[in-house]
Amino acid sequence: MKRAPNESVYRPMLWRALTTAWAHKELWAFALLAGFASTGVVVNDVIQQAQIALRPEMNITSAFGGNVFAFFQNYASLVIASGTTNVVWATLGILAVILSFGFVVVLCQQILLVAMHRAVHRKKRLTSRDLLRTLHHHHFLRILGVDLLFHVAIFIVLGGGGLLIRELPLSVPAGGATALLLAAATLFVGFVLNVVAMLTLIAVGQENVSIVRGLQEGVQRLLRHPLVACEVALLLFATNLVMTVTYLFGLTVLGIPIGLLFAETLVIGSYSGMIAVTVIGMILAVLFTLFAAGIMTTFTYACWTLLVEYLDRAPFIARVHHYTRKVLTRR
Repeated sequence: MKRAPNESVYRPMLWRALTTAWAHKELWAFALLAGFASTGVVVNDVIQQAQIALRPEMNITSAFGGNVFAFFQNYASLVIASGTTNVVWATLGILAVILSFGFVVVLCQQILLVAMHRAVHRKKRLTSRDLLRTLHHHHFLRILGVDLLFHVAIFIVLGGGGLLIRELPLSVPAGGATALLLAAATLFVGFVLNVVAMLTLIAVGQENVSIVRGLQEGVQRLLRHPLVACEVALLLFATNLVMTVTYLFGLTVLGIPIGLLFAETLVIGSYSGMIAVTVIGMILAVLFTLFAAGIMTTFTYACWTLLVEYLDRAPFIARVHHYTRKVLTRR
């Protein structure tokens, strides 16, 4: 049955993406790692990327993890003090770890993109052979190229905008207004770049096209349906916000019995019991976090995959356009 142009597909699309993500639990681990490259929630990505650039009062070290940054800073000072040879080996070791982790992240992103394309067309679980068949070096290199291209572009836009804002006299009304407009424009450009990045990744990863062709298709899809892309991005942000609140609630519920057990071991003075409860609690919290992050990223990639499928298959009218036209028609 053909869908009417005015019929909303957002609810069935979100539900289908959720059921697809739940059915394909074999993708959650890959999605967890792929999320380090892009979670797919473009609004959230823009907010995270703009924290340093558009907040002059934020300390860069605290933005990158405070204690973690301080630990590596102290470690680096100790390595430098130990001699040139250790500096070289430590640098090579760090580069090897970063490159290896980046390789695994992009590999998982490739698996998730291609597997999601297959998953939305079939309900059965994907086997290890199915997942391994998705691995091709040209796909990997193209996805890596898209990631690097857009991460650099977004860094330049947000970083450049942030530096300009920091130089404006915010105490002056004109300077404050200019900073506000510049921040809004910078965030908008970052939002658009993130949307185009997701559409390009889908074209490159799922349609087996070059980076240039994928970029063209991503831009064309966005230009054909700008309001739809904006609405989907906001819906995904809202849905992931609800999922995040649910995750925090679940983490709290999980922590209640762990806390009671820890208090009981503290009362009876069992040191080994406190250690056991703490370790078990940490393991359960980590597993629950991995589960939540995996399903949320899988769900988001499934939504973008389904959106592209719907856009290419049938007419699609944004809800804002639809309701605005209805109001104007009634008048």
